[in-house]
Amino acid sequence: MGQAITAARKAASEADEESKRQTLEQLAFLVKAANSKLDHYQSQLEDMFQDPASVSKKQIPGMRAMRWERGYRVGIKNNDEDTASGLNDVVDGTFGAIESGTNGGSVLSGFKKIVGGAMKAILGCDEAGEQEEQKFFVFVKHNAIIRIDVKIWRYNFSNKGIIAGTENVFCYTFCTSVVNSAALENDEITYLLSEYAGDENVEAYAETLLRVWKTIADMHSFLQRRDQPGPLPRSKAKARALALQQPPSPTQRKQIQAAEEVVENEPKEKAPAAVNIDP
Repeated sequence: MGQAITAARKAASEADEESKRQTLEQLAFLVKAANSKLDHYQSQLEDMFQDPASVSKKQIPGMRAMRWERGYRVGIKNNDEDTASGLNDVVDGTFGAIESGTNGGSVLSGFKKIVGGAMKAILGCDEAGEQEEQKFFVFVKHNAIIRIDVKIWRYNFSNKGIIAGTENVFCYTFCTSVVNSAALENDEITYLLSEYAGDENVEAYAETLLRVWKTIADMHSFLQRRDQPGPLPRSKAKARALALQQPPSPTQRKQIQAAEEVVENEPKEKAPAAVNIDP
């Protein structure tokens, strides 16, 4: 009887271990699926950075990524407050603090509400299948024109027991890049600056921005020239030319005389003696 109970316990323990192993494998599969989706999103954005000319025919592209933020969740609950709070922190960190004293603050707040609304809609959706949101925003911040891309994905299983006893997998990626302002049309720049500073203040802000951009352009030009060898400054070049024109110093004259004496005292080669050849 005791042996039977021991065997039963061992079988149950082995079954538990097998169940745990399968659950871990299924969770690893879900994580891999989420990362695969995130890699796909990142690849899309990198394609935009590599070929901005093609993208610019349809939308305003960024030049290259300055900041990435990506993550995933497995088995989130609908309208999960902890998950929503964590994602709101990601949104705040990506878009930055609300700037006071300009229209930019209200614009930024509006963008955050759009992203927050999209996330809330996906977090609250329990329909089986795939849900996806892709958005991008172009606006002025820190005296530059930036672009933020937001991509959100969720997959709900039709049955809780299909994979690892979980109901869904969720992932997101945020990418911040800077726009090449020189590639924008005048009307596009006017719209973005007016949106940020307000229609009444756009001219004053544009003048301020010009001064900032000119200063940065001068600094950038200096940094590019700093490590490149170039012609001597006029003062140094003139000093070197005068030095070459000056007569030799007493020490230099002695060295020249000594060299000349060595040359004069060197034995000279004798010419070969003439040989008479009788006809």
